Amino acid sequence: MTLNELKKSALQLLARREYSSQQLQQRLQAKTADDQLVQQVIVWCQAENYQSDARFVEMLLRSRLAKGYGPLYIQQECRRHGVSMPLLEQQLAQLEPDWLALAQSIYLKKYAGSAITSANERAKRLRYLQQRGFYPEDCSAVLKYN
Repeated sequence: MTLNELKKSALQLLARREYSSQQLQQRLQAKTADDQLVQQVIVWCQAENYQSDARFVEMLLRSRLAKGYGPLYIQQECRRHGVSMPLLEQQLAQLEPDWLALAQSIYLKKYAGSAITSANERAKRLRYLQQRGFYPEDCSAVLKYN
């Protein structure tokens, strides 16, 4: 695959949605075995501002916050996509999400109106919040007041 064909493939991918540089690299490497060519295309995409890890993190954060995921889940997903933690922390500082309020709203959405009747039920609800990626202290605080 030539450089221009690879650039065209990259632009087609980026026209649909944001990709992290690692994701884009993986997609392009599936099309050609030339790693140097893939790196050239990624550098070109970043220089032309077609690909930006900052935009990717912002999109990911907004999406996951809207779906009710906590900071630990989001951090893990960013690691999986090859995003640096300082970049994530910078975006989080700009958005300043209220993790406790988010955990509370997710909890109420699922369990509104039903009381905790046993230790097993409490453990189940605690696991639910933890699997959504909330800090243990936020999970405990939500269960304490509900």
